[in-house]
Amino acid sequence: MIATRNFRPLLQTGYCVVSDYDESWIESVLQEAADAAGVRLPFRAEIARAVLLYLEQNCPLPSVPLDFLFSRMRRMLDDVGLSRVALHLRTQTPPVNIDLGSLAHERPLPLFFYTELQHRMEALRRIGVRDYRFTGKRESSLLLGNRRRSCPAQQRELAELDGFLSRVEH
Repeated sequence: MIATRNFRPLLQTGYCVVSDYDESWIESVLQEAADAAGVRLPFRAEIARAVLLYLEQNCPLPSVPLDFLFSRMRRMLDDVGLSRVALHLRTQTPPVNIDLGSLAHERPLPLFFYTELQHRMEALRRIGVRDYRFTGKRESSLLLGNRRRSCPAQQRELAELDGFLSRVEH
């Protein structure tokens, strides 16, 4: 059995399962669709809360494919008279956290670390993940530089990591 912090089901896209999603992600997806449709959407927060309420209280599935969730959202938007927004609603994954600290533990040499990070990001892109949050930057720069505390070499490693991440994110 899988335990999550809230009562929401896991979201599934390809082999990737996401448990950390929130109202702001749903709001941003709705706003993007409204902008594409040329429609004002002043009550997107209420719609996002309704989607989360459905997921927390009425959804019987332990994990929900993203396509299923977005088809339900489209149907709900059609039901409330927002068909133009529903037409422009694009299936998107929530932001995915990539823990650089644990990756640096697995691959402590920079060459292997950066190669593995690039492979993981390419695999995520293939299944539709476009938004990333990187955690553990400082920890990974310490491990990659074989340091115990911050020093100029660790700062250079951190700057190199930031440069690499900015290149692969776009």
